[in-house]
Amino acid sequence: MIPAPAETTTSRRPRRRPEITVLRLLPRPSPLHRLWAGTKLLVVAALALMVSVRPTWPALGVAAAIVALGAVVAHVPRGAVPRLPRWIWMALALGAVLAAQSGTAPLTHVAGVELSLGGLGDWGLLTLLTVVLLAAALLVGWTTPLGEVAPALARLATPARWVRLPVDEWVVAVGLAIRCLPLLIDETRTLVAVRRVRRRRVTIRRSPVRTTLRMVGFEAHDLLATAVVAALRRARDLADAIEARGGIKATTGEASAPGMADLVVLGTIIVVVAATLLL
Repeated sequence: MIPAPAETTTSRRPRRRPEITVLRLLPRPSPLHRLWAGTKLLVVAALALMVSVRPTWPALGVAAAIVALGAVVAHVPRGAVPRLPRWIWMALALGAVLAAQSGTAPLTHVAGVELSLGGLGDWGLLTLLTVVLLAAALLVGWTTPLGEVAPALARLATPARWVRLPVDEWVVAVGLAIRCLPLLIDETRTLVAVRRVRRRRVTIRRSPVRTTLRMVGFEAHDLLATAVVAALRRARDLADAIEARGGIKATTGEASAPGMADLVVLGTIIVVVAATLLL
């Protein structure tokens, strides 16, 4: 007799939620990764200045095309793009509804309801402008090691030293803030996971409104206490690490210089931004 094949049992594991890769270097070498960090910061600043001085659809299209080209050159995968929570989409929908009722010309009527096309246009322009600038900032974070940002800022802020501004203190503060942001995201994710696993059940013989308020108060108290303890622990570990590396001055790292590719990219961006503002 041929033995029957053994039954295989496959256990379905719950799907893990995608992590938000903010300020995390993507391990994919590309020409954009090899650019100087100061060049990428100057490009983002130039795009922000362009869409701020001339907030029009053509200028926004040029900025979006530059960011899209950078994402293609950097080989950014789809999994790196963060998935927004539902409340952000609900807030955007609410903003669109309010913009449609703003009364800004031109106006139109749909099923007896007056809608503002001008308000919807302004809402769409502002929303897409925010998305493009955030995408540019994310692209810099995906292609730039965190240790290169502070030295680049120190070199870019060299003219400010001529007027005796506290550039070194500013650079150290920005560098520490950038380095601590991934830690903050990890700690926040941990706190949210703990809150989902451990939910305090409160049984109170009162009205549902008072019970809900009491539960919200307990959760806020627990999260605040946990956040303070985690922040103090992280701050102590960070202070020990900084002291072991030689003090606060060692956090800026060694300054690097731009190359020929950086000059070409900056020259191209300057020409594109100037043409967009003048034409």
